[in-house]
Amino acid sequence: MDTKSYTEYCTQHLSEFRHAVQEEASIALASWPARTAAVLMVISSIVTYADASGRGNPYADLTLFAYLVPVGLVATYPLISLLISDFQKYGPILIDLLCVTGLSGLFLSLFIVLRGAGSAEDLDNLYLNLQGQTAFVLAICSAFGYHTNYLKTFFRNTLFLVATAIVMYLLGTEFLVNNRLTVLEGYFLGVIASWVFYDGVRTRFYLKSTDADMRQHLYNQFSKLVYPHQLERIKLGDELESTMPLKEGKAIINVFDVQKSSEIRHERTREFFMGVFQSFLQICMEGYEHNPLRSRAFRLKETGDGFISAVGYPFLPIESRSLADSAVETALEMFRAFNEEVEKFNYSRPIKGAMGLAYNSVQGTFQSGGIRAYDLFGDSLIQAARYEELRKHPVLSKIIKAHAESLGFEHYHILVVQEVIYNSLSEAFRNLFIEVDLWGDEFEGYSFHSLHDNDARYVYFHVLD
Repeated sequence: MDTKSYTEYCTQHLSEFRHAVQEEASIALASWPARTAAVLMVISSIVTYADASGRGNPYADLTLFAYLVPVGLVATYPLISLLISDFQKYGPILIDLLCVTGLSGLFLSLFIVLRGAGSAEDLDNLYLNLQGQTAFVLAICSAFGYHTNYLKTFFRNTLFLVATAIVMYLLGTEFLVNNRLTVLEGYFLGVIASWVFYDGVRTRFYLKSTDADMRQHLYNQFSKLVYPHQLERIKLGDELESTMPLKEGKAIINVFDVQKSSEIRHERTREFFMGVFQSFLQICMEGYEHNPLRSRAFRLKETGDGFISAVGYPFLPIESRSLADSAVETALEMFRAFNEEVEKFNYSRPIKGAMGLAYNSVQGTFQSGGIRAYDLFGDSLIQAARYEELRKHPVLSKIIKAHAESLGFEHYHILVVQEVIYNSLSEAFRNLFIEVDLWGDEFEGYSFHSLHDNDARYVYFHVLD
C-alpha cells in the first residue's frame, strides 16, 4: 500500500475526495457502523440502569435517556436522507454530532450514577465499575471520523479525551486518578480505529478513482479504433464482429491519390498528409447516426498518400438523392478540403490530387485473427483503383491535358468515374464530365482488361483547379 501516493492523490483531487468522504459518512450513518454504535449505547444504558436500580439509585430511570439524542439521530437519518436528497453532504458533520452527543450521554450517565451513590464505599465501587464503560464509550466516539484531513479527526479525538478528563475530575479527583490509564487506552483504541476508517476511505477513493481513470483512458483509446455505435453495442454485451454490416451490398468506392506525391520534398510532408486525411474523415462523418447506420461516406483506409472511402455501404447515405450524386458531391467537397490543406502547407509548387469512382458489389469483413479490424472487399474496390490509374494512360492523359489547357489549367485535379455512375447522375453533375470512348480509333491497340470492368466502353472525367 503506497500511503504517500494515496495522500498526494487525495490532495490533488480534494473536491472529489471530499464528495467521497461525504458519501462514505452517509453510508456509515445508514448502515452497520452507526447502527452498531447505537445498539451498544442502548445496551450500555440498560446495563447502567439495571446496576443503578440494584443499588437503589433514585435517578436510575434517567440513565435510560442518556443516549437518546445519538440513538435518535441514527434511527431517523435514513428517513431524513430520503426526504432531503442532498442531505448526505452533511454526513461528516452528523458523524461528529453523533460522537459529541454520544460522549455527552456518557457524561450524563456518569453524573446520574455517581450522584446516586449511597456511601463512600459505594462510590469507590462505582469508580471501579465505571472505568470500563467510560473507556469503551470514549473509544466508540473516537473511532468514527470522516474528514478530508485526518488531523481534524485526531484533534477532535484529543478534545474528547480532554473533555472526558475534565468531567471525571469534576465528578471526583479519585475517579480520574484511578481510571486514567483505562481512559488513555480507550482514547488510543479510538485513534487507531479512526485512522483505519480514514485510511479505508482514502484507499477506496484512490483505487476507485484511478480505476475509473484507467477505464476512461482505455475507453478513449478504444474509441480511436471503432465507431461510437460499436462502443455502445460492445458495452451492451455484443461481440465486435456483430457491430458492423457483413452482408454483401452495393457501394461507390472513391480511391484518392496525390499526383506525383513522391516528388514532394518538405520537412512537414507527414503533417500535410495527416491534415488532408483528417479533413477527409470529417467529410465522411457528416450526418453520422447510429440507428440506422448512416453517414456521408465510410472511411475505409489511408494508404500513405492515398485515401479510400465508400458511399452507400456499410453506412447508408444521408441524402435521398441518387448514390452517384452523393458520391460526386462528396468527391468535390474532398477536393475543396484538399485545396485548403495545400494552401496551409504553402508548398513551392502546385499539389494536385486524383480520384477514381466505381460502383459495384462490396462486402464487409473482420480479419480472421489477431486485431479484428473491419475491412471491405469486392469488385468495386478493384475497379475504383483501376479507374483512378486511368489518368496515367498515355492517350487518356493527353485528352485530359488538352481539355484542362482549354480551360486555362496548367495544374489540375482529376476525377474519373465509371459509366454506370455517370448515367446515374443528375443533369447538373453530368454536365461536369467529358466522355471518352475507349473503343475509339485513338485507343486502337490498347487493352482495358485491367479495369476489371468487361462492359466498359466509356469513361468520364472532370478536371478542376
